[in-house]
Amino acid sequence: MKGECFKEKLEHAVRNASRVTSKNSSLPVLACILLEAKKGLVVVRATNIDIAYEVVVPARVEKEGVVAVSGVALNTFLSGVSAQNVSFHTAQGGLSVSGGNASAVLKVFPNEDFPKFSTPKDNQNTIPVSLLASGLKSVLYSASQSSVRQELSSIYIFSEGNGVVFAATDSFRLAEKHVFPQKNTSIHPTLLPVKNAAELLRVVLEMENESCTLESEAGQFVMKSDGTVFTSRVVDGSFPDYKQIIPKEFTTTVTLLKDDFAKALQLASGLSEKSNQILITVPASGDEISLSVKNAEVGEGVSTLKSARSGEAIEMSFNARYLIDVLGAITESSMSLMFSGAGKPLLITGAGNSGFRYIVMPMNR
Repeated sequence: MKGECFKEKLEHAVRNASRVTSKNSSLPVLACILLEAKKGLVVVRATNIDIAYEVVVPARVEKEGVVAVSGVALNTFLSGVSAQNVSFHTAQGGLSVSGGNASAVLKVFPNEDFPKFSTPKDNQNTIPVSLLASGLKSVLYSASQSSVRQELSSIYIFSEGNGVVFAATDSFRLAEKHVFPQKNTSIHPTLLPVKNAAELLRVVLEMENESCTLESEAGQFVMKSDGTVFTSRVVDGSFPDYKQIIPKEFTTTVTLLKDDFAKALQLASGLSEKSNQILITVPASGDEISLSVKNAEVGEGVSTLKSARSGEAIEMSFNARYLIDVLGAITESSMSLMFSGAGKPLLITGAGNSGFRYIVMPMNR
């Protein structure tokens, strides 16, 4: 094995692959990345069984070959190289890597036990990378961090009408995002583990390609984009029938600036400490609402916000963290709080309603 490639491109591929490698596996090869040099390219692969990652790096290859090396070691070496190009070749049972004045010989591990990657089939489920990123980012925070109920620690992805839907819930709040590719898609309803979805988001945010394809079959979810393939296992289960809990009628609607709401939430959450409980009060008249908090150990505070409102007076308590979490998913400068009555779920959307909905349950006072 012998060749040369751009250091920046190889480093980027190795860095992403290293995140996927298994850190505590009884199979040492899973802590490695697999490098395969062949005509005009180097294929970088890594897997922890749960996720498989593959990316192609353009290269000048003089001699083909396959080696498995420590992903952490190679990533550490490349991050310290300032040269534009790096060269590599196998010698004396190791992989020699050099760039500029730096060089290293990395131990080569037996690669026969490295899992084989399945070849994803070509499909027509094309979606802009930006929409995939938007869908994932809009709902990730709503998934449960506990693996007790795997369907709740997953992102639910499926085709609906002429769009793709992303949804997540931990049973206390639910986020749903519709995105609309120019081409119709047919994605089988899929439960993607939230940790894998977070890794997929990191990958797509760094991709330079404008589009990708998605496929869900045979217990796997595959994202493929020119030179990059990300494969994840899927959860065998059923996502809650959440459509039935989305409020359809509202007694009170409030529209306000997102930045104003964010500042008030930060103030309130700082005083609420561990309980995270804040009180939202919409009076019977006027153009202001208030966010207040009382803490016997710290003190109390209140913020009043200008708003456009309609409907009845209402007063309800919510978990401040759940309200703060949603702000990053709202792209508009204004947002709407839609109350369906005391003790019932609150629906939050961007004022322009860009295909995003967030439902949060109130707290008992």
